Order: sequence, then structure tokens, then C-alpha cells
Amino acid sequence: MLDGIGKANILVVDDRPDKHIVFRAILEDLGQNLVTATSGEEALKHVLRRDFAVILLDVNMPGLDGLETAALIRSRAKSKHVPIIFITADYTGGARDTAHQSQGLR
Repeated sequence: MLDGIGKANILVVDDRPDKHIVFRAILEDLGQNLVTATSGEEALKHVLRRDFAVILLDVNMPGLDGLETAALIRSRAKSKHVPIIFITADYTGGARDTAHQSQGLR
């Protein structure tokens, strides 16, 4: 969770490079270690290599989506309790989204 000099690791996962720029601009003032990933698969590799204080995770990504990625992160004892904040720019509010929200809370 913290590196050797007291900084927290924050993982930002999104397939869109423009979103990474926005998150970096918002979060860099915190003075923490920002780690980025552009896919669920890349995020899982980062989670295997280091601990994170929080994960900002896009729901809608090609390949392994955010909900599947979160489930795999939660299945690992070492990362089971890391807070995951789901982020998305594509929300329609329909019944399917309600089911996805419920799935994400597990």
C-alpha cells in the first residue's frame, strides 16, 4: 500500500488515454504514486507486483471489463480488501446497469 517513503500507490485503470491525462491532472497534487493501466489484464499484473491503497477502475473496457477485473482482484487474498472505485463515462441507467452495479458491489 505504501512505498518505502510513505507514499500510497494508486492504480488508475482505463482504456482511454485521455482519461489518464484527466486523472493524473486531478490526482497528482496528492503527491502519491500514480500507476496506470490501459486494460484489465495490465491492471492484474500491477496488482501482482505491488500493493495499492485504492484502485480507480473503468467499468467499460474491451477484453476483460472492470467488473471481471474487480472480481479477479477480490479473489486474491492479498488484494481482497483494496478499495475499488468504479469509473465510467458510459452509463445509460437501464436494468442492465442496475445488474452490473449489484455485481460490482460483491
